Amino acid sequence: MQNKPNRNFITLLLTMSLAAGALVLNIPALFGSPGPGQLWLTAGLGLLAAALGTGVVLLRPQRRANGA
Repeated sequence: MQNKPNRNFITLLLTMSLAAGALVLNIPALFGSPGPGQLWLTAGLGLLAAALGTGVVLLRPQRRANGA
């Protein structure tokens, strides 16, 4: 058997972590006086992170049956 990681899974995982990180850094700005595009940016980053998270869950590697 090959133990080669799925390139699509790794790409989605890295992209999701970047989108989620940008979302976390963007949220504190909402507690001040957010600009007109700030709410759209936060909503877009949240949707992007959620969509990429769904893709990561669907493409995750299968577990091995023998416990190794």
